[in-house]
Amino acid sequence: MSQDKVMFYILSKLDRFGHEKLPLQIIKEKQSYIIGHKRNRFSDGSEYLDKACKLTYVKNSNIWKLYWMRADLKWHLYEKYQNLDDLLEEVKKDPNGCFW
Repeated sequence: MSQDKVMFYILSKLDRFGHEKLPLQIIKEKQSYIIGHKRNRFSDGSEYLDKACKLTYVKNSNIWKLYWMRADLKWHLYEKYQNLDDLLEEVKKDPNGCFW
């Protein structure tokens, strides 16, 4: 699947997390996709991405890794998944309150 197709697929699966005032955005960074909401800073109104999670595809083992950002502002491995659908379902459910 091409990078653009993956981004559109992710957006289609997570569309209910988009909001007209907090649009969902995906940034491609090397082999990873960072998902979050686009926000404006109160201080100067500039835009930034409020990061929710990071997805990384590992080609040689054919798995997806899901990361979440902890209070130390570093990405930490949440879980490994055999397919993108299971990973996105976990992000939507967010049972531990790590992403949304």
